[in-house]
Amino acid sequence: MNSRLRRFLSFSSVPLLLSCGAAAVSDTPADALAVQTQELASGTPAGIGVVLFLNEYALTFNMLDTQVPLNAQAAQSIINYRFGPDGIPHTADDKRFVSIEQVDALPQVGPAALAALEAYARGTGRVELPVDGWVGTFHGVSFNVSEARRVLAVVNTQSLAALQSTYNVPAVAANAMVAARPFYDILTLGRLAFVDATALQNLKTATLQGEEGDACTGMGTCGPNLHCEGKPNDGSSPYGRCVTTLPIPGNDTSCSRFVPCQEGLACHGLDSGATEGWCRPAWMSGEFTAYSDLTLQGNTTPQVATQPVVGLATVPEDITVELDLSHNNPSKLVLTLEDPGGETALLWDGPNEGTPPKRIPVTRGIPRDGSINGLWKLHIVNPSGVGNGKLREWKLKLTSRWD
Repeated sequence: MNSRLRRFLSFSSVPLLLSCGAAAVSDTPADALAVQTQELASGTPAGIGVVLFLNEYALTFNMLDTQVPLNAQAAQSIINYRFGPDGIPHTADDKRFVSIEQVDALPQVGPAALAALEAYARGTGRVELPVDGWVGTFHGVSFNVSEARRVLAVVNTQSLAALQSTYNVPAVAANAMVAARPFYDILTLGRLAFVDATALQNLKTATLQGEEGDACTGMGTCGPNLHCEGKPNDGSSPYGRCVTTLPIPGNDTSCSRFVPCQEGLACHGLDSGATEGWCRPAWMSGEFTAYSDLTLQGNTTPQVATQPVVGLATVPEDITVELDLSHNNPSKLVLTLEDPGGETALLWDGPNEGTPPKRIPVTRGIPRDGSINGLWKLHIVNPSGVGNGKLREWKLKLTSRWD
């Protein structure tokens, strides 16, 4: 990755360049989501979403110039690349982007253009995000995936009278919504004429209570028979998850690879090597992926990649790490996992164990009575300083239980 793109870790601090007077997505995410910034790089959800958009068959200069919006020079540079030397779309010399680095390398495309492209991709649903992932800020009102889904469900289905009386949407905004629906993304709603901060904030407030699995922030933010579970105490994320308070038949019964749990339950213990496990509520299991794109230089400087974990019970049962690691001398690496309470486990001792596998179950270190919700850290050190590479991403697969 070139140095210019590496400086653009997220678009939280980069102003958007506008053209043709189009309304812009705010480039400032909510403070609560600062810990979830991703690097816009190949292989990340944001990078994939932008490349998919730019490779779309229907892409035009007008879409880039007025809908994203980019400045005219950046938009034209992208179109020139996509349409090839003849400048005509859908001919034999057309080109496709295969990486976000290709986009960044184009003339006139810099951090501001990348920021605008990522904002557009997020707001239109082209980026795969967790339910607490930030999708956009419109007129100062920020939305995560859960919030956007609930608001769009109301706007697309409620009557004009209900939008005004139940959801406190001003009449002019409510009329505009009804005339323009259905909406398939929050960006289109946020940019609709007459839809302002008041309309959006009132909708967001009136749809505060989440459904099962939605992101939540505490008491009163989940619907009936649900409560907000797994909000970290260390401030690494402001969110937990809405989980059921109702009993699930089959909870705590035995299970195996051949004897699965009943619906709504998951079998814990198998990822740690057991042949017989225990059925727990499915929400007590989770996968958390960090798109770190961490450069591992040929020196002995320790590197750290982090990942917040939310929405689980109180202590871990199974802990598994999956690595997307590219290195020309991986057997020199020592990998250590640290839980939110500071307990550590030696994941892999390269000098004594060789090349680390892609998937590492944690069966040593990290007691099973420590904290699970909060910031997990993957420490990487190369004691010999020999070799270099990159940690593109890493995944934590966790199961949990009550302590």
